[in-house]
Amino acid sequence: MVSIDSWWNGNVRDRSADVLELVLSAMSDDYSNVAMIMESINEWDSFHGPETWPARKAIPVNWREVVHALHELTREGYAQAYLLDTGEAQPAKFSEESIRDLWFYVTPKGMGAIKQLYERVPDLSSTDY
Repeated sequence: MVSIDSWWNGNVRDRSADVLELVLSAMSDDYSNVAMIMESINEWDSFHGPETWPARKAIPVNWREVVHALHELTREGYAQAYLLDTGEAQPAKFSEESIRDLWFYVTPKGMGAIKQLYERVPDLSSTDY
């Protein structure tokens, strides 16, 4: 019999992976801040991928989940934080304290992950990214 702990851990891990995929995809075409990423995910349309994309089961996402995903993605080199105050993107260090001032964009490593994701999900391979 499956224990409640293993069931919970499996579902949380799956949701976390789904949120990482959704966040990475949401910022793949332009610099995005947390609010824009949340809006892009929570107001999903067919431009962002088909109804059959497994990660969509995590929708809706909340602020905390997006911030956590951004922290992980920047820490692992899939995304980069930026300051856009001067009109020019200046790389910045991820900081929850200044999260409202930061913008995010995928790195080449992140774009490679998106391409792999789109290849893994057949209906996504026909979507432009």
